[in-house]
Amino acid sequence: MKALVSCIITTHNRAELLKKAMASVMAQTYPHLEIIIVDDGSKDHTEEVCRAWVKQDQRIHYIQVPYAQGANHARNLGIQRANGKYIAFLDDDDQWLPDKIQTQTQTLEHNKALFCFCSKVLVYVDREDNVTRRKVSVESRELVFYEDLLTYNWIGETSKIMVQTQLARTVMFDEQLTSAQDYDFYLRILQRGHHAINVKEPLVHIYIHPGPRISTSAKKKFQGQRRVLIKYYKDMSQEQKKRQLHHYRMMEWSKNPNRNTLFLKNTLTLYPWWRNFTLLKRNVRTIWLGFRLRKQLRSETLNKEYKGTA
Repeated sequence: MKALVSCIITTHNRAELLKKAMASVMAQTYPHLEIIIVDDGSKDHTEEVCRAWVKQDQRIHYIQVPYAQGANHARNLGIQRANGKYIAFLDDDDQWLPDKIQTQTQTLEHNKALFCFCSKVLVYVDREDNVTRRKVSVESRELVFYEDLLTYNWIGETSKIMVQTQLARTVMFDEQLTSAQDYDFYLRILQRGHHAINVKEPLVHIYIHPGPRISTSAKKKFQGQRRVLIKYYKDMSQEQKKRQLHHYRMMEWSKNPNRNTLFLKNTLTLYPWWRNFTLLKRNVRTIWLGFRLRKQLRSETLNKEYKGTA
């Protein structure tokens, strides 16, 4: 008998995007699915859309959270409700390719494994929802172990993974973290001696749309990254500590321009990635994220100052 897979879709106030995500689940070539939609306190017409689906298909279950408590609280509710042997997560603004579940289920069953991830296609869209460009992102390593993950989150977004349900229930997402909960989730899985199998096929479309994908404020983003860094710092090698500190510090921002310049200089000295072309390519995204977060944090600060004078 084929293994049942629980597809957990978390959503918040994005009914129209949810329809596209749901369509990608319904188009899966693997038929043995249950679909759990966890609505994290939406105030739009998400409930109406979901209840209509439930009436049409008995595989679909709808969990409504009275008020927003965050994506990871929603994911944990889905994990608790899941009946499948495996769980696959999908964010409401991402989409699976048709063979995603089939390919990952076969991988886990064939290897008698508990955890895998796939490659992705980054899809950039403008404010009118027009696709401006696509970029395939493939990780080369076959397996990822705990020691590998201490250097960098090679696994990526939760929409890419599949995990054994019992293992997910043992670990769960840390709802106290303000960011990097997915990274923490993977670290705690691999810390138990497991490994992640890389299904190199790009089986997920990750949409990069205007406006921040970061659900928390920039300040909380810093706090979450710092807590994860401290949590696993003792297990890191000296090189890993340098790399992680560099990543965290590149996102730092201050009102004092002189301090920013000094901080940036010290950071680059700490981890001189520009001397190595491979590291240079790897850190381009970190730099971009750093400037984006600084801009976001500055915007939040100015908004508070404006409200304070109004």
